[in-house]
Amino acid sequence: METPKPTIQRFTRNYILICVAVLVTLYGLFIAPTFPLRVYSIGVLVLFIPFLEIRNQSVVLQLFFVFFICIQISSIALFDRMPYELLLSSQPFGPAFIHALPAALLCCAAAHILLLKQVNIVKLYTVQFPIMLIACTWYIRMVLILNNCQHTTEAKNVQITAVVVQKCPLCCDIHELLLSFSYEGRQYQLPMDVHPKLYKKAKEGDKLNLQLHPGVYGWPWYHKDIKRRYQ
Repeated sequence: METPKPTIQRFTRNYILICVAVLVTLYGLFIAPTFPLRVYSIGVLVLFIPFLEIRNQSVVLQLFFVFFICIQISSIALFDRMPYELLLSSQPFGPAFIHALPAALLCCAAAHILLLKQVNIVKLYTVQFPIMLIACTWYIRMVLILNNCQHTTEAKNVQITAVVVQKCPLCCDIHELLLSFSYEGRQYQLPMDVHPKLYKKAKEGDKLNLQLHPGVYGWPWYHKDIKRRYQ
């Protein structure tokens, strides 16, 4: 009686893309020498989504779980390293979605053309396209924020007075004050890392002078870390 020979499973397209995604994530987190390269590494992960092979529901969940974990880890690490941030009312979700719609459609069409005989057209445009649209919106929003948060010589900075709401608990070398201020009829509260001496002497109700920068696209932004300004 012949014993069945063990079958060797070949590396499918999904395995290759997952391996590349993990390597790209590690590169963006630890190796990329410049900020733009970290941004581009996230874009590479987004571009891979239409090229994944969908066989069944469990595979779909596993694949996109891994991919979105990689994208989220890279995005969170990138935003944590950014020295600036937009006001909540200035988040460019609308413009990002407008640009993401044709970008996602174009990427899915490219996968359709390149993998013509191996792609499931129905799943590509009913499952992967919506996921691609969400990922593109998230990525383009991040790129718009990076492009907007730059100093412009023509526009003038806005001086505002912020009130200390409370002193946040110390964590490592982070000395944060929860500040409150009004801008264009809206009230904002945000934590800001300040100089240790300022943190030590600050009390609830104290006032600080802050700067809001208008941004390239007109979305106000501020520095998350103002330690150097209060030495």
